[in-house]
Amino acid sequence: LENFSKTWLPASQTTGEGFFLEIRNDLLDEWEKNDEVISRTLIIKNNIIANSEKTDEDEILARTILLHTISHILINQLVFDCGYGASSIKERLYSSKGDVNKMSGILIYTSGGDSEGTMGGLVRMGRPGYLEETLRRALMKSSWCSVDPVCTEIGSSTGQGPNSANLAGCHNCALVPETSCEKFNSFLDRVMVTGHYKDRTIGFMGDIVSSAFKT
Repeated sequence: LENFSKTWLPASQTTGEGFFLEIRNDLLDEWEKNDEVISRTLIIKNNIIANSEKTDEDEILARTILLHTISHILINQLVFDCGYGASSIKERLYSSKGDVNKMSGILIYTSGGDSEGTMGGLVRMGRPGYLEETLRRALMKSSWCSVDPVCTEIGSSTGQGPNSANLAGCHNCALVPETSCEKFNSFLDRVMVTGHYKDRTIGFMGDIVSSAFKT
């Protein structure tokens, strides 16, 4: 039985579509050295340790929070750009800082046995000239929440959401349907993506938002 268990794995095959977005590891490595990024990651880690019986500290990485938040704001924007319902779009995060298997990617996809998996909208978004504009719109929308400054400021102190595992991330800006999220709408922080509304420099993509406001 021991040898047999090594020859197969349970699996299911579904049809669907999606696109994969990868961020350069060297840029993430440099961004993760920012003192405020380290501080905000520590807030989430401490909240999880204090409020949850089970803790996997290895998944509480700054890059994981960043990738997860980017994934959510993209899903929320794709609802308007592709015509899919948010609950039919799913995410898969690939995040690791290991020297051998360092990863920093997001797969956004839809799958299933009905027609929603064959509309072609997500495949089209992966083409040059489409995804860039969708990402830009997603960044601009997420740079300000409808309940700011409360959403941003509460995230800078105590956190919010289940186990206080979110910083600047609430139902009005960064959450998606539970069926779409692989981390139960936890580990989210818009500030790590677009920066604080008073200071965009902490955000990994804060310069894009700053440039847009200047123009």
